[in-house]
Amino acid sequence: MADTPAPADPQAITRVYPAGQLAIEWRQGLCQHSGNCVKANPRVFNPRRTPWIETDQATDDELRAAVARCPSGALRIREIG
Repeated sequence: MADTPAPADPQAITRVYPAGQLAIEWRQGLCQHSGNCVKANPRVFNPRRTPWIETDQATDDELRAAVARCPSGALRIREIG
C-alpha cells in the first residue's frame, strides 16, 4: 500500500501582496470564489489579470474594506508598520 501525501494546508498562505503599511495575504485553499473582493474593488481584484491583486490601485482603507468582505477568510490583512 502506497503512502498518500497529506492534503495541502488550506490555511497556508499562497501569496502575499504588499501595499505600503500593510499586505494582503491570499490563501487559495480557502477561497470560495464568491467574487466579493472583485465587487468591492475591481481595480484591485481582477482574476483575469496576473497578478490578480494590484494593491497600488487603492488606499490602505479601501484595501481593508474590500478584504473585510471575504466570507471565507481567504483574504487577510497583515499590518506591516
